[in-house]
Amino acid sequence: MTRTALSFLIAAGLLAATPALAQSGPLGAAGRWTIDLKASSFNEALTGPAPLAAEVDVTKDDGQSLAWTLIEEDAEGLAAIQFADAPLDGAPTKAVVNTQIVMISVRRDGPHGVTAVTSNKTGRKQTMKVWLADPDTLKVEQDVDGQPGPPDQSLTFKRVK
Repeated sequence: MTRTALSFLIAAGLLAATPALAQSGPLGAAGRWTIDLKASSFNEALTGPAPLAAEVDVTKDDGQSLAWTLIEEDAEGLAAIQFADAPLDGAPTKAVVNTQIVMISVRRDGPHGVTAVTSNKTGRKQTMKVWLADPDTLKVEQDVDGQPGPPDQSLTFKRVK
């Protein structure tokens, strides 16, 4: 999996969730988040080298949908960019990763968490669980290979503002 796919998964996770448990309020994810590389664990065999930096700007978190922009950097500069706006617990919707359109299903996972299921044109599906561990810490567990077992990657983001 390329770094672009990793970037997509990070941002996609901000949109997803498992079936709603009658939750309707904001998740609490609005704001700007940067990756904490030391607190994150990467599976470079699946995704390639870890990014040097990543930032997610969640611009909409109103309890009905989430919108965000992700920018990831590597040693050569811009590694990936993503834009998405998706309903919570709604039908699959499109997101843009660099120049590719992917589909994402968004389902709420409690009051402060989501699970994202993404798929591309080939039908490959990936899952991410994303939740607020506390008001300033966003955790992401990624299943990027579709195999049972522990998460393939665990990422930690810190709120900047």
